[in-house]
Amino acid sequence: MTKASERTGGLREAQRQLTRERLVDAAVVLFGARGFRAVTIEQIAAEAGANRATFYLHFRNKEDVANAIGDRLVPHIQAIFAALDALPDPTVEDVRAWLVQGLAEQTEERRNLLAVATEANVADPDLADDYLRFIDLFIDAMPNYLARFPEAERPAARTRMLMQLVQLERLAYLLVVQRASAPLEPLLDALAESWWRLLTGR
Repeated sequence: MTKASERTGGLREAQRQLTRERLVDAAVVLFGARGFRAVTIEQIAAEAGANRATFYLHFRNKEDVANAIGDRLVPHIQAIFAALDALPDPTVEDVRAWLVQGLAEQTEERRNLLAVATEANVADPDLADDYLRFIDLFIDAMPNYLARFPEAERPAARTRMLMQLVQLERLAYLLVVQRASAPLEPLLDALAESWWRLLTGR
């Protein structure tokens, strides 16, 4: 392959990726404004300045787009749980500080992405397995937690962490996206105690 054709291929791939990102951006805007069920593939394509055929070059359906939206959240959330996992012998106060920081770092973009991903998951039961796949990615970001258990006990340890993560995700949605007015301090105290017990086995 010549250098000219390599450059052409690189430009073509960059253009393809840009189009895909525009489609995801359009879906975030439309899902946020109208809801996952109400938005059509034609509307997503039009919002992105593309057409239906272009949409299908990048995604099979709306569920694929919802997963792409979830993928945008993954690196940030993995980093949050990796930071928790890296705490040596954490105290309840350490865990509480981690929770406070995680809630404080929610930008408007992350709020929108979380709102859209959650609404899509609720609207389409077929996305349930994808939701669990994302949860598994977050658990994988905590190798120190998993290493505490013998191999035979790790499936149960993952299940306990899954339950804890689902609880935290729902609470984060209420506080961060829906901006619920529940008193925050008692919730943080209870969450910190619960997470500390899970992490330390106490």
